[in-house]
Amino acid sequence: MNEPVLVSTEIPHNLEIINGKNIFKKDINEFIIPSSITKLGDHCFNKCSSLTTINIPSSVSKLGYLCFYECTSLKSINIPSSIIKLGYYCFDGCSSLTSINIPSSISEIGNGCFSRCSSLTTINIPSSITSFGKSCFYKCRNAEELKKNKTIPRNCFNK
Repeated sequence: MNEPVLVSTEIPHNLEIINGKNIFKKDINEFIIPSSITKLGDHCFNKCSSLTTINIPSSVSKLGYLCFYECTSLKSINIPSSIIKLGYYCFDGCSSLTSINIPSSISEIGNGCFSRCSSLTTINIPSSITSFGKSCFYKCRNAEELKKNKTIPRNCFNK
């Protein structure tokens, strides 16, 4: 039996934080985030396997741990320059993500952040990144290309 899929939703404009408790594993294709949101909490879109696109407004300053963990249909994401850190396992298992532009505002990439992003072919690494978490590029499609960047520690590619 096929479950209905929510194609799009818009949340109230008076919220400031989106937590994952009510979104976890929901079937949703697009999520519209109002500019009142300042933080996407831990596990926010965890395992939202139908989510294909999301635009994060510049009002958001933090992406929590496991924020987009195993969003297997997520193809693209815009990270605004208001973000300074990508949390642990933030995009882990986003197997449809093909490219990502990391703004120069980012100084830290958490452990396992892009781990298992098997379709990721294009990723820019700005010089602003001073801290790379363990396994942050483990099983990434473009790992060999990323290894040419000598500023990225070797433990970023290991489990």
